[in-house]
Amino acid sequence: MRDKIRFLSAALAAMLAVSLAAAGIGGCGKEEKIKQNEEQQIELWYYWDMAYQQKVLGDLIDEFNHSQDDIEVTTRYIPDADFKKELALSMYEGTMPDIALVDSADFQFFQHTQSFADLTDEIEGLEDYLPEALAPCEEGGRIKGLPFGVNCVALFYNEEMLAKRGLNPPATWQEFYDTAKALTADGVYGYAQPALESEESMYSFLPVLWSMGGDVDCLNSRESAYAFQLFRDLTEDGVVSRQSISLTHKDLAQQFAKGNIAMMIGNPMQVEYIRKINPNLAFDVTDIPSISDKVTVLGGEIFGVTDGKGKDAAIEFLNYISDMDRMAGYMDDLGYMAARKDILDGQFQEDAVLHKFIGMLSCARTREFTYQWPDITRTVVSALEHSIIGEEDERIILEEAADSIQKIREGGQ
Repeated sequence: MRDKIRFLSAALAAMLAVSLAAAGIGGCGKEEKIKQNEEQQIELWYYWDMAYQQKVLGDLIDEFNHSQDDIEVTTRYIPDADFKKELALSMYEGTMPDIALVDSADFQFFQHTQSFADLTDEIEGLEDYLPEALAPCEEGGRIKGLPFGVNCVALFYNEEMLAKRGLNPPATWQEFYDTAKALTADGVYGYAQPALESEESMYSFLPVLWSMGGDVDCLNSRESAYAFQLFRDLTEDGVVSRQSISLTHKDLAQQFAKGNIAMMIGNPMQVEYIRKINPNLAFDVTDIPSISDKVTVLGGEIFGVTDGKGKDAAIEFLNYISDMDRMAGYMDDLGYMAARKDILDGQFQEDAVLHKFIGMLSCARTREFTYQWPDITRTVVSALEHSIIGEEDERIILEEAADSIQKIREGGQ
């Protein structure tokens, strides 16, 4: 117990610079209805910031709320940069939401802090879920969360810009460097790399690190240094703007859709967002460049249920939205790959861009599922940020980052 208190206190010390001004979508922005006293109200927290994602989630909640008279689900949107801090604070204060939509890489951190409800015998059809989607939810052979969906990242590129210069999508990092440099002109940057202190930034950087033979546990190795040096070189050559480090994935997609960025690393949920901003944009996706085997990173979200008075109502809602037929109806709208194989196999049959992501899952590598991961993310992304800014010696940046990660592994940070 003392170790858990010490762990939680350390986590909160690093994460409690909270922003409390957050708004809920509450069923697609409609005014809250006056409910009867006997109706139970439960709250769901999420961090999705794209309007079409919020609409799909809001529509699902509206449908559930109107399908019965006993439960009303409400929501609270918290920006991704503040989400972990807010949820950690709620665990410390005993004010957790009934349901939290958590990044799969962060799930074990929160599970280690405050155990979620056991869903092993509560959710129908768990046997149909992908093993890699269930892996971050498992603890001692029990399932402590429900995967909502999975995704991976690819290299997005502006087809017209490449065609105009007679270029093909880059397959190696040397080709990527040359292509990005050639595409940088007339106010257009060849590439952009976010480096906010968030899992989003880590998510887009990890496959670059891995594809060069690097790893988070050896940031000071020659292979890892290649990944950081790539972005420093691109920045010094004017191919990557230093301002790109402050972009969210939503910001990145906006800049790509407007033609201000020629290439970016992104996920399938950004495809529809780009199309809505610029329906006439010709773009495609390809594998992340590599020096050897192809690799991408597996991502996704998990629903965690608080083991409290709202547990049964929360489980009823999760069973509603995880119904096979219902899930098959909304996953494509989200641009999300289903965590159920029986649905995934039939997705995006008429969308050539999105269908490529399903094929890329075969080379997707999972992130680490440990309570230490958020601290590791902060360390790696901070090193990336300082590397792009370029005001410090690269070797010193990576030596200090490697030392910090070693201390995290040893439990000293």
